[in-house]
Order: sequence, then structure tokens, then C-alpha cells
Amino acid sequence: MSLEDAKRTLSHAWEELERFNRDKDPLRLRNACEKGWLATILATDELLKVFNYKKPESYRERRRFLEDLEGKYFEVARLGLRDRFGARGYYLHIQGYHEGTLSKEEVEFELRKVEEYIRDIENIIKQAV
Repeated sequence: MSLEDAKRTLSHAWEELERFNRDKDPLRLRNACEKGWLATILATDELLKVFNYKKPESYRERRRFLEDLEGKYFEVARLGLRDRFGARGYYLHIQGYHEGTLSKEEVEFELRKVEEYIRDIENIIKQAV
């Protein structure tokens, strides 16, 4: 997987949201949320790979690795990537996908947050290589 996979997955999330705008099927909002969450995971895994962490086996391990990375790299800490990862998990995966409680506007807001997260990770990776 790569950062391009994360971007492509996020693009699919936006497509689900567009489909929701046409047919108002609430499952589309849930699907958009889950794809946004997957894009967050893929971007996170790519960041960790660049900094020589093993592939995380769980969300908990991703958070632990991000916390470790924040202790080593000021920019990762300054951007609060661990907290942002956790927030996307809560809003997109739990509230959006599992509970189905996010409105269309809230899903849009969260997907924009994923765009920012991916962009920040991309900038960190560019600086690191």
C-alpha cells in the first residue's frame, strides 16, 4: 500500500457521498465514513513504514507507534497526528460507520479532515526522504 492508495480510497469516500446526494440511501454515508477511515489507516501505515516501523497489527499499535514517532520528530508532534488519528477513528469509524449518526454535513467535514491528514503526512514524508 502507498499514500496513493490512501488518496484513491478517500476519492471513493467522496464518490459515496455524491451517490448519497442523489439517492439519499443512508448506507452511502456509512460507506463514505468507512472509506474515509480506511484512507486514514493507509496514510498512517505509510508514514510509519517510511520511519521504519513494522506494519501495525491493530489500531492500538498504530496509536502507540504514532506516540513514539511524536517523541522523535517534532513535526509529527506539532501536527498532533496521534490525536487526529484517534479522532478520525471515533468520528468516522464509530459514529459514522457503526452508529450511523453523522449527517451529510458532518461526513463532509470529517472527509476534509482526512484530506488534511493525508496532506500533512505527505509533507512529512517528503521532508524525511
